[in-house]
Amino acid sequence: MKNKFKHSLAVISDFLEGAFKVKASSIIRKEASDLNDDFMLLLFGDFLGIPNPFSYFALEFLPLFVEELESWEKRISIRKSIVAEKAGQYDFCC
Repeated sequence: MKNKFKHSLAVISDFLEGAFKVKASSIIRKEASDLNDDFMLLLFGDFLGIPNPFSYFALEFLPLFVEELESWEKRISIRKSIVAEKAGQYDFCC
């Protein structure tokens, strides 16, 4: 009887973890990635052709983000349209 109860409790626990915890953590990871992309785009958008009047000051952050810059630039350049992707997140029509 105790084994069946423990097994049932384990199955319910695994189900709830899979249903809520995994989805929530993936949403949080996506949000963190989006915020990181937005921040990097603000700082180093001139590398992609977006004019930035504060590029001189943004270059002061370059030593702090030099390891992430190359992977970020590759990840951003693969996307078709960053503006359309961001507008799609907020249900704007493009």
